Amino acid sequence: MQLRWRLRQVMASRDVWKGTELRGLLARRANFNLSLPSISALMNNQPVQMKTETLQALCTALKCTPDELYGVVPPREVSLDDDPRTSR
Repeated sequence: MQLRWRLRQVMASRDVWKGTELRGLLARRANFNLSLPSISALMNNQPVQMKTETLQALCTALKCTPDELYGVVPPREVSLDDDPRTSR
């Protein structure tokens, strides 16, 4: 299973296009301050780790759920025949 970070897509679906707009929403709706470099990093890269507090603030500011921010790519189906331990 793979997680895909979808912050930009969620922002766009809410007509939020700039980091400064997101920063304002975070401050107003979630009472959460995040620097513009940190917002830029979140917009341009999939985070390796994230504080729960930051995730909650993003969800509050964008009125979304964590499921919307993280898209799940299901694992490839693997049959038992593909298991090298069962080859004869």
